[in-house]
Amino acid sequence: MERKRRAVVTEPLGALLANVPKSKPGWLTVVKTTVAATLAWVLARQLGENVAVLFAPVVAVLTLQASVYGSLATGVQLLFANLVGTALAIAWVQLLGLTWWTLAAAAFVALAVARQVTNTPLARNQLTFATLAVLVLTPMAQGYGQWRFIDVALGSVVGLVVAVVIPERPRLGLIRTALDAWGAACVRVLRDIADELGERAGEPLELDSRHDFIAKSRALGDLGAEATASLAGVEETTVLNIAAGRLRRDLDEARGEHLWLVRITTQVRAVSLAVDRLYDRPGHPPALDRDTLRALLGATADLLGARLAGESPDDASLREALSAAVLRVHTVFPTALAVLDSVTLLGRLDQLRQDAAEDPEALVDLDELPRTDQR
Repeated sequence: MERKRRAVVTEPLGALLANVPKSKPGWLTVVKTTVAATLAWVLARQLGENVAVLFAPVVAVLTLQASVYGSLATGVQLLFANLVGTALAIAWVQLLGLTWWTLAAAAFVALAVARQVTNTPLARNQLTFATLAVLVLTPMAQGYGQWRFIDVALGSVVGLVVAVVIPERPRLGLIRTALDAWGAACVRVLRDIADELGERAGEPLELDSRHDFIAKSRALGDLGAEATASLAGVEETTVLNIAAGRLRRDLDEARGEHLWLVRITTQVRAVSLAVDRLYDRPGHPPALDRDTLRALLGATADLLGARLAGESPDDASLREALSAAVLRVHTVFPTALAVLDSVTLLGRLDQLRQDAAEDPEALVDLDELPRTDQR
């Protein structure tokens, strides 16, 4: 039985300590970060004898992210990690001094503590960095360790203030670009399957070979992951961002399209795997003939492409073609087992038809099916 890890802290602080910012920085983030680092250094230099200013600008740079929530999460992690690392270094110097072996022991202890109390690489690395920086510089700068508490807090505050005062507009264009590329790739895979079926015309594949469209079908997963990452990054920029309220409807629409494309991708990949297994293989050909399948794939790609272009496509002709194909394979091969694979493939195409159509009609009218008396 897997042992459940004991949480060090609870929500919502736990979420902030475990969060890794997903929003990617733009040029505005670069400018804001430059301003925050400079301001943190100037302010830290004004504090008494704080001559060895290091952590204030560094923490400000690391804290400020493209989103307010990302900045808050990063700031909390850095503040926690630097304070723990600084306290550890000060205590270490006071108790053991600084030699090669105490430095090595301190590095080991810092890494061990970071491993146990932090969840992200940023916090783990920063805790160790803080420990070693304070440990090495303390003998050369009087009061260095004590000033680091102030520097860390100052850098975090400056970074957060700049992030809140100058919030960044969610870049919905990134989502739009990723979703468009993903949807277009789904259409291309359907067309590629139809094209390869026509080019081979029954030429058998080697036993361990796959159709060329399988690699393209697999690539849909990568495009989906890119779109998911873009969506997560933009969603993060709307959290705690009062300027993003007007864009939340657009974000909701993008989220809905993302879920729709997940369904489309699932069906497209299932179709590609079924075609790869059934066609151009030794043995009897499938019940669904190659030319009919090619026509259905092309019509499905056209329907999906029209939907992605923002049109309201009419799926009546495709529905009739699918119904005719089902009847044809069942007529040629009257037993259910003989047509199972082909009917399953047609079912996948019908699911794509329903997802692509605005107001799809059922392939089969349930009222026309024969019923048995249940009395």
